[in-house]
Formats: sequence, C-alpha cells, structure tokens
Amino acid sequence: MAKYKVGDELIIVNDPGKENDKLKELTHLTVDGDFAQISWGVKIVDVKYDKPNVTLTYINFKGEENKVFSVCKDIENFDNQKVLEKALLRAFQNEIINISVDKNS
Repeated sequence: MAKYKVGDELIIVNDPGKENDKLKELTHLTVDGDFAQISWGVKIVDVKYDKPNVTLTYINFKGEENKVFSVCKDIENFDNQKVLEKALLRAFQNEIINISVDKNS
C-alpha cells in the first residue's frame, strides 16, 4: 500500500499483487506421513455489526471479494470477537466448498 497526498486529499493505492502473494503464502496444504494440515488465508475488507448479525466482506487468494453473514443467537451476551470468528469460519467453509466445486468442474 502506498499513500500519496495531492493537495488536501490523501490517495491510498493498494497493490493487489502483494495482497495476492500474501494470501497464497497463507493458503496451503501439507502432508507429513500420516498427518495432514491445511492453512487458509483471507483478507478482511470490512466487518459490519448489527446485533445480532454480522456481515463480513473478505478477499480470497484468487482476489475475489465475497460476503458472508452470521447471527449471534445469544443477543444478551453479544461478543464482537466471537461473532466475527463465526463469520470467518463461514468464510473458510465457503472457500473450501468453492475449491471442491472448482476441482470437480
């Protein structure tokens, strides 16, 4: 990311190549004998909390922007961190489903 000031305006330029490289680095599958591990990376673009809901916008390693929604059923104990984790799990679940569909196509 680069920041430039033009007059009174601040212009921020993101380098999607660096973001994609970082996400590809975070996303991998390793096999060690009888053990396997998967690691998945997404970039959080935006999180909107609207009790009891949360909307998470993220970018996957292909550079695609997606949104997932999650609901906290226990409104009295609404916790931003926990409901964000729930939304992130939905995002990872969607990415795994999408990769399965891509492989079968």
